[in-house]
Amino acid sequence: MKVSYNWLKEHLALDISAAELSAHLLRLGFEVSEHRRLGPTFTGVVVGKVVSKAKHPNADKLSVCVVDDGAVKRTVVCGAPNVDAGQTVAYARPGAVLPGNFKIEGRKLRGVESEGMICSRSELGLPKDADGIWIMSEGPELGADVGSLLGPADDILEVEITANRPDALSHRGLARELAAYFREDLKPLGAGAAESAKSSFPVAVTDKDACPYYGARLIEGVSVGESPAWLKAKLETIGLRPINNVADITNYILHDVGQPLHAFDADKLAGSRIIVRRSKAGEKLTALDHKTYDLPEGLLVIADGNKPVALAGVMGGEDTAVTAATKRVLLEGAFFAPAEVRKSSQKTRLRSDSSYRFERGADPRAARTAADRATALILQLAGGTAARPAEAAAAASAARPRVRASAARINAVLGSNFEEEAVRRVLASIGDLRDEAGGFQFAAPTWRHDLSTVNDLAEEVGRFLSYDNVPYRMAPMSPRTARLTPVEVESRRVRARLAALGLFEAYNYDLLSEKTLAACRLPGDDGPRVSNPLSEDWAVLRPSLLPGLLKNAQYNLSRGADAVRFFELGKSYALRGKEVDETWRVAAVLLGPVLDSRWQAARSPRASFYDGKAILEDLLDGVGAVAWDKLSAPAAGRTPSDPLFHPANSLRALVNGTPVGTVGWLHPRVARAYDLEGEGAVVIDADLDWLAGRETTAARFREFSALPVSRRDLAVVLDRKTPYERVEAVVRGCRIEELQDVLLFDVYAGKNVPEGRISLAIRLTFGRADRTLTDAEIAKAVETITAALSRELGASLRG
Repeated sequence: MKVSYNWLKEHLALDISAAELSAHLLRLGFEVSEHRRLGPTFTGVVVGKVVSKAKHPNADKLSVCVVDDGAVKRTVVCGAPNVDAGQTVAYARPGAVLPGNFKIEGRKLRGVESEGMICSRSELGLPKDADGIWIMSEGPELGADVGSLLGPADDILEVEITANRPDALSHRGLARELAAYFREDLKPLGAGAAESAKSSFPVAVTDKDACPYYGARLIEGVSVGESPAWLKAKLETIGLRPINNVADITNYILHDVGQPLHAFDADKLAGSRIIVRRSKAGEKLTALDHKTYDLPEGLLVIADGNKPVALAGVMGGEDTAVTAATKRVLLEGAFFAPAEVRKSSQKTRLRSDSSYRFERGADPRAARTAADRATALILQLAGGTAARPAEAAAAASAARPRVRASAARINAVLGSNFEEEAVRRVLASIGDLRDEAGGFQFAAPTWRHDLSTVNDLAEEVGRFLSYDNVPYRMAPMSPRTARLTPVEVESRRVRARLAALGLFEAYNYDLLSEKTLAACRLPGDDGPRVSNPLSEDWAVLRPSLLPGLLKNAQYNLSRGADAVRFFELGKSYALRGKEVDETWRVAAVLLGPVLDSRWQAARSPRASFYDGKAILEDLLDGVGAVAWDKLSAPAAGRTPSDPLFHPANSLRALVNGTPVGTVGWLHPRVARAYDLEGEGAVVIDADLDWLAGRETTAARFREFSALPVSRRDLAVVLDRKTPYERVEAVVRGCRIEELQDVLLFDVYAGKNVPEGRISLAIRLTFGRADRTLTDAEIAKAVETITAALSRELGASLRG
């Protein structure tokens, strides 16, 4: 929030520098992020009048003007398109010094002598209000120093106000805080306006919980025009653009006391009435920012007899705005529930100074007094007569509960030794303090919504009496090792395994956009959604980790990466009834060359389905027998990530009939959406919760044999539809004690192999720990295996 030091001193007598004030504000918890000196930083600039203007003889875009500065008339060459004879201007005499130490001297411009300069506001370091030179209002005496006309210099502080302190979002609010800190009295506010007859604008509120108070005051016979210099200067110092005297008064009150107000052109309100109601389906509002908003059903709006004319607490409508033609003003002063304003602002993506304050919680009792002050100023600056306000108010709310505390309790919270008198003095300067046995009762004022517990009071005491006065003590510690959850233990194992396999971990947000869901072929209507997302990009909780990894892959490839090896551990989300089901998963994406470019051959192999399958098998090491099935098989079940996998080139890993992981090629449509269609991306998805919950047995060491093993290779021909896992199951089913390993090392179908059959070459490894096997023993074992393959699978040895 921008704070004018001069404006602040209108509420509280301060005799310290702005730099010292910044230091005090920081001690109170309000950081000053910027301090800017505002005021004349030029000399030698006076009020002048353009006596005549003629075209420059040697330049189309220059004018030759004669300027009278009250003492002498001089010729000035000017390039501003808006200069004209008769104007009162800011004239820099020869010898003047402008901001940036720019000295004005007489010189020739395109052959014509120019003595001085006609200045724009920006050239004088002042806020810009229009293009071209500064055309001043009539009144100042010719030759008067422009710097002295601008008034005293000011200091502008950019103060960071935390979300729990909306009461400090005004000059009065900050002055109130400083008054308690310095133990000074606030200056009184100006009185309200006299009232005439009853208002002719009835007010109705349909939901008094959403709008506990609404007041509308009719002011007739106003003359809307330019604001006086003092009001425009105040608004300009804090970065606001003056509009007209009525609108400027509402903005002034907002930044003066923190209460948002709004002024309607009463003649543009249909039905001569105001209704605070919920928006209906299909209603729209063209706001003061000149944009038209579709209003979702159920937002709180201010309506006339026909349509919404303002979004309650956020912004008024352009159709009913006060203009130069306005003669009757309806001034709104209201209190809206913070949740209602926050919802309206987020649903419409419309934010304003008004909504910023209402969202955080305005003072419910300030609306009437702020409207009274604004009415008095309107009558003073725009004329007219004011009627009695029409009001609609909810039943008086119960008094805020008092907080019971004591100086001893507050010192215990802070670890301090503050005197009881000092503690009481601080709290009495903030709210209502009443003694009771053993301590006191504290009631917070209506503008302090953040004081409801003893801890809150302790914070106030610490701020005002300084945390520097709290003695430093080392808190007692009893360190102990934190116990890891099963998911944390498994995450460490998986992370180490994947990193060892050459993959890099990625971290992504848990939120996705609707566009991302569509690009990944994920359903967008049955997943958990964020009610009030900060952005459209963060609207839905992710059903899968893969979309984030695909975006990472696209980002890296677009910046010259040759290959991608990413994995992520995190949660995926799904709706189960009205509850959100959270599941820990691990996902990965592989694409590009397998080897680093420095070690690649001319045609280095790229990541393939089998690379992904090997990684998933590594993660499933030790879980027991793993069965593989197509995604379309009934036993494979369904997972939220399935739409991202190629339906024909992907497999599901099942353990005891439970789907635990998926590996396969990326679906072509998804690949196209991420510009990966030419890359051949392999994706992996596995259930980390299942991995963490499985029963594991500690690995046992088995002594290996120092004796040589014997190997025998068999080429068996069998039906090509027979999966290899059945072959291995038959071989191991022979229960030959000396059989140590079975390995498939070749697959062949073609010449010398009958049609419909296939040749599988397997290597059998035999051995014992106590002795070397004889050829006869090995031959007998091979014969047993061959007979079993023939009997169970109809296999024969390839000749």
